[in-house]
Amino acid sequence: MSLLKKASGIALAAAMAVSLSSPQYAHAEGFALQDWSARGAALAGGVVARGGDAAAVAYTPAAITELEGTRILAGGELIMHTNTIVGASGQEQKSNSKNYFAPHGYITHKFNDSLSFGFGGFSRFGLGNNYGPAFFVPNSVFNVELITYTVSPVLAWKVTDKLSLGVGLELSYGDVDFNQKMYGAIAGMTGDAWSPAFSLSAHYRFNEKWKAGFVYRSHSDYDFDGDLTISGASAPLAMLNGGYAGDAKLYTPDSYTLALAYYPIPTWSFEAQVQYNTWSRYSNLRINVYGMPLPQLSNITSIKNWNDTWFFSLSTEYQYNDWLTFRAGASYETSPVDEHFADFIAPSNGRWKYGVGLGFAQDDWSLDLGYVYHDICTLHYGHSEFGTRYGALGADHATDAHAHTVSFSIGYKF
Repeated sequence: MSLLKKASGIALAAAMAVSLSSPQYAHAEGFALQDWSARGAALAGGVVARGGDAAAVAYTPAAITELEGTRILAGGELIMHTNTIVGASGQEQKSNSKNYFAPHGYITHKFNDSLSFGFGGFSRFGLGNNYGPAFFVPNSVFNVELITYTVSPVLAWKVTDKLSLGVGLELSYGDVDFNQKMYGAIAGMTGDAWSPAFSLSAHYRFNEKWKAGFVYRSHSDYDFDGDLTISGASAPLAMLNGGYAGDAKLYTPDSYTLALAYYPIPTWSFEAQVQYNTWSRYSNLRINVYGMPLPQLSNITSIKNWNDTWFFSLSTEYQYNDWLTFRAGASYETSPVDEHFADFIAPSNGRWKYGVGLGFAQDDWSLDLGYVYHDICTLHYGHSEFGTRYGALGADHATDAHAHTVSFSIGYKF
């Protein structure tokens, strides 16, 4: 292999590291964090039309007009996941265990019959995969960890007795740690980014039995800066060892969510939800790496060709008595990944989620508990670079991919 091709490989690894300072992989199905409260997790996100607590700041800002006085809700979700990469010759590599805690917190206040304010903090995205530096696929990512946190102030206006409108601003922070091996060298990267966005929402109560909710979330334009290091490169590539800076701009999707809730009796409800995400905006990623000894490697474009995705959910909630409520929900989400460009950072091809939960209430206090099982569909690498380029050392498919999440939320109303 020529010096230029080897150097290009290492530089590409470094450039990919810069790209991972963005949460594009975390935002994909399989790693998007849509469980912004324990109740919402148990109901598979089915609180867009229901509303009912301070987590509406994240799910449907317009619905906070239904909350009297001041409400506080805080808690978090523990995320545990794993997957296995199966090689072209049958070899297997199971991801190392990685557990994450995603906190959430909200406060709402009703100023008068028409105007309500809310503020929330929650994790929009989260990702972690680690196969170790002995991962059998050559020149591949073996470790990535991305954690993000979003803060969002919202305002809601009750236009009529039935219709409320909401607007929210979002500011997200992301932090990444990334490692990739390439021709005997290791490219490591840490980086961060801020990203603004906004939401528009509507909540409509037809009568005592029917409610609807709609939320539009804007895309975010991320400008990332990262510090990366290449180490372990031997002659004649030793000149690439050292530290570099880089940046990349990423375009994420707009999302549209529509939900309908039905109450056959006041204490029992169902909600159906559909969401559309314009992931086709993410067709490629351009990366700039500064200070490279070979100037022709300073600008690299990676093709992604992702697809728009759909999310569907159905849930039920039953208030058994004044202090106990039962909840359950299920959802399915299609995959944005084009298998021709599949990688090991987001080894999923659509997912099912199944949630259950309990709600407890005593005077002005509440405690919600939720559990969700994520069943992630098999991803095949047969047409991708990692399935065709490396022969017997290549990857065939990702299997046994699943996640467990356990969450809690504690609420108080004044």
